[in-house]
Amino acid sequence: MPTATCMSSEEFFATWKHSVSADFERDGVPANTGPWVTEVTKMSMNAEARVVALSDDNSLFAAAVGHEIHVYDLPTSQLVHTLQGHIGYKIENIEFQPSGRKIATDSSRMIPQKRVRQSLVRVWDLDALPKSLDNLGDAVEAAVTAASSTLSQNWSAEDLESANLQTEFAEIIAGGQAAVDLRNGRVVLGNLPSFESRAFSHDGRSLLYLPDRDSVAILDVDTNKERFRLSGHTGAVVWAETSPDDKVVATTSWGKTVRIWSMETGELIRLLEGATNQNWSGAFSPDGELIAAGAGDKMVRIWRVSTGELLHTLSGYTRWIRSLSFSPDGLHLAAGAAAGTLRVFDVRSGECEQSWQIDLEGPFAHSFLEVSRVQYTPRAVTSFSARPRGGCLGTGHQRI
Repeated sequence: MPTATCMSSEEFFATWKHSVSADFERDGVPANTGPWVTEVTKMSMNAEARVVALSDDNSLFAAAVGHEIHVYDLPTSQLVHTLQGHIGYKIENIEFQPSGRKIATDSSRMIPQKRVRQSLVRVWDLDALPKSLDNLGDAVEAAVTAASSTLSQNWSAEDLESANLQTEFAEIIAGGQAAVDLRNGRVVLGNLPSFESRAFSHDGRSLLYLPDRDSVAILDVDTNKERFRLSGHTGAVVWAETSPDDKVVATTSWGKTVRIWSMETGELIRLLEGATNQNWSGAFSPDGELIAAGAGDKMVRIWRVSTGELLHTLSGYTRWIRSLSFSPDGLHLAAGAAAGTLRVFDVRSGECEQSWQIDLEGPFAHSFLEVSRVQYTPRAVTSFSARPRGGCLGTGHQRI
């Protein structure tokens, strides 16, 4: 019997070299290989920045650095805010409010005693940051100092070091702060929607979050109160976003459906079917008339929002499609997928116009490489990243 061979992402990327087997073309001529990105500014941080976000007007930049969120004034590269209160939590997402001064975050931690993961969504007002979170680090240090002073009467220095009191007290205090915040309505239990969802509505007045696997809650940003929930999916909700005019919400799920809901009442308006496997990311056209979704059946589907009519089923992939973006004029759809594939389609005809493919030479390349964060800029330039499925950023590219 043959022996199965396994390889971790670290082992794969230690030897893998990025190359492209199919590049974009214009009039039959391959795209230039010169630099496509100009560095605007550079900021030094005292720890790894795992999650970052940029405000819509490009004035602010936020990065999760350790257990804090650092907010910078982008034109001057000056640190203007430090958002604390995540001690003991891993920051998962950051999103700026459109044309506003608020930031939504979600963070999570494992509760060992219950063997469950707790996730919290918080909306920060940069003009009225809470003072109660500033001293959490001081509380941890005070607890460690007091406990160490007493324990050192019977413990050696090596005993104290091995006990890892800093981490233990941070977990306790983080849990206490979370309970206080939940009790006072400053945070809610749940996650922001994933796979490049836009959690804020376009007018910035509402926030979409997932209180559980199968539903979406609509939060009033000003009051931090839940307006209503969208329930009915039979599988985990993956992506959720409001239409450009904020009149409807679209959600995708592993239940093989895409659903369109009223943003005013929460009523289900359309049930879009056709996928034979899990649905992943979605995208509205700029005019809100079309909705596209990528699925695990290696297809992208485009429906008309007003009627639910399936207009196109787009193929040419070998794995799931989890990143979509319409061009600013709504005439093109770019879709990135696992196995390092990006294809651009003509929305009117459904024909593939351009394709980009990572060289998949080697037995494990299909398993580790994925094109994600596909996005059109206002200049109709497509930006995307080719990265490992494990989450570490690989090679970034921009193509006209």
